[in-house]
Amino acid sequence: MTGYIFDHDLALRYVLLGGMIFLSITILFCLIFAVRTTRLTDRIVATNMIGVKTILLIIIVGIYLEQEYLVDVAFIYALLSFLATVVFARFMLQSKLNKSKQQEQAE
Repeated sequence: MTGYIFDHDLALRYVLLGGMIFLSITILFCLIFAVRTTRLTDRIVATNMIGVKTILLIIIVGIYLEQEYLVDVAFIYALLSFLATVVFARFMLQSKLNKSKQQEQAE
């Protein structure tokens, strides 16, 4: 048998680093999509996807740096991201309803 020893900690670090790089690239693609798209619903979905990927990125960075408090930060960011999405969707829905009412009154 050879003297080869598999270092699990090093392998975990490489996997976490690869995950962080992958998530960063997909966040960039989502950002480009959100800027280039014309439909409002696509922008809302793209920004929500950016929020979810950012939460995952914060958790992976917390594991990589062995800092447990970053998981708590990710939970708080998740709550804020969810609330922002709900408020933004409600605002857009209310705006659309007001616009349709104005069109009905004009006719």
